[in-house]
Amino acid sequence: MSDYIILCDFDGTISLQDTCVPILEQFADGDWELYDDLLSKGQIDLHECMRKQFGMIRADISTILRTLGSVPIRSGFAEFVSFSLSEGIEFVIVSAGLDFIIKSVLLENNLDLPVVSAKVVDERFNLEFPALHYPDSIDFKADQVKFYQTQKKKVIFIGDGNSDLQGALQADVVFAVKSSFLNSHFENSFSNFLELKKCLKKHIISPF
Repeated sequence: MSDYIILCDFDGTISLQDTCVPILEQFADGDWELYDDLLSKGQIDLHECMRKQFGMIRADISTILRTLGSVPIRSGFAEFVSFSLSEGIEFVIVSAGLDFIIKSVLLENNLDLPVVSAKVVDERFNLEFPALHYPDSIDFKADQVKFYQTQKKKVIFIGDGNSDLQGALQADVVFAVKSSFLNSHFENSFSNFLELKKCLKKHIISPF
């Protein structure tokens, strides 16, 4: 087993689109973008942002899945996951998205991966967040990074948006989707997972 673990965002990282945006655009009753701005300014945390935004949704799960249809994923993802696992590198999805969408996309692509995300617990889209291992963690993504680091793992964090920032700031290695919000903070970037596989082979698997 490798000393490394990969924590990877879903929306806009694994999926080519942020699946939450079209859902909020179509079904949110209120100014959901306001909370993205507040999160970017550090005025609210990720959990509060998600509670406020998803609490505005006025649709049921079946309607949302039907509206989204088939969600395209970034090229090379399945191959990248297979390669990582073959090298003994654990792979965990950490997402600020909707759990049922992630599971649906994974099933559609014949993938079975551990997912750490908030769970939708009722028809009003109230959320249950992953229990924090450390009460002082800023959010559950940062908490996951810290948890694995205390298990003597080096964390490779992969993401794109402002919901990934706190986790990325604590990670050992960060890769950001090219031209994304996260890429403005971290220079290691990629456009597809085949590029990322090459980076992993060069800098992590065979660094010397």
